[in-house]
Amino acid sequence: MPTVSRRPARVFALQLLYAMEITGEPPGYCLPGVLEGNPISSDMQSFGMKLADGVLERKEEFRNTFLELISDWSPERLSTIDKIILQIAMTEMLIADTPIKVILSEAVQIANKYSDEDSPSFVNGVLQGFAKIKGIL
Repeated sequence: MPTVSRRPARVFALQLLYAMEITGEPPGYCLPGVLEGNPISSDMQSFGMKLADGVLERKEEFRNTFLELISDWSPERLSTIDKIILQIAMTEMLIADTPIKVILSEAVQIANKYSDEDSPSFVNGVLQGFAKIKGIL
């Protein structure tokens, strides 16, 4: 049975969290605009919302994790896109049964598409550090 890629759900979560970050509005306000620009199946939307909710629940934990993993950087120096990509992948590591290699690969590929040229290696390094801290890798 072929595996269905969850990338649309991850990109949906990225777009929703980015819209919330930029506008300062709650998910319910941003959701219609995100769905209008990126219609996805209900299964993908459901998984994307699970990821977005997980990020929102763990924001402070992730801020502290960033302080630990990138001690020479302030979390405020992270680009918004990179921060959200990292938070989504870290959430998925904690709440989903997705293999770690898939989560890392997806995050790197999404960073490659939506962020700058240095982001994929940065995202990969931070996520590997997070996985080691959590005993996942």
